[in-house]
Amino acid sequence: MRAEWQAHIDELLQTYQEKRRQIQEMQSKLEAIEAEAEAADGMVRVKVDRQGRLASLDLDPRVQRRLGATELAEAIMEATKAAQTEVTNLIREAMQGLAPEGGAEHGFDIAKLLPERPDDINAVRERLGILPP
Repeated sequence: MRAEWQAHIDELLQTYQEKRRQIQEMQSKLEAIEAEAEAADGMVRVKVDRQGRLASLDLDPRVQRRLGATELAEAIMEATKAAQTEVTNLIREAMQGLAPEGGAEHGFDIAKLLPERPDDINAVRERLGILPP
């Protein structure tokens, strides 16, 4: 193999490995995302996980004296929606430039597109339904 070809291949491999590392870092950040929000003057506090599922709900003891059942339910929904919106924004920010439009909302895992080794590209083609040239 000619030296310039080998140098080009080495450069491509280095670029590939760096992109893969960046994607793995992004995936780790995505897995740790969660958001908190509050409503009813801070008497209702919620935390949601990266998928927007309610992870915790804290109610100030005063909430029972100040809000009826309907108002409490509305406050919980308000705080939950705010936290879910924050999670969506954090995911979008983390994935900016690395995932297709709308991928974050659908659990897109970009790391699954890249094999551990670049010579395993046939596995990627098979997974994506792309026939080799």
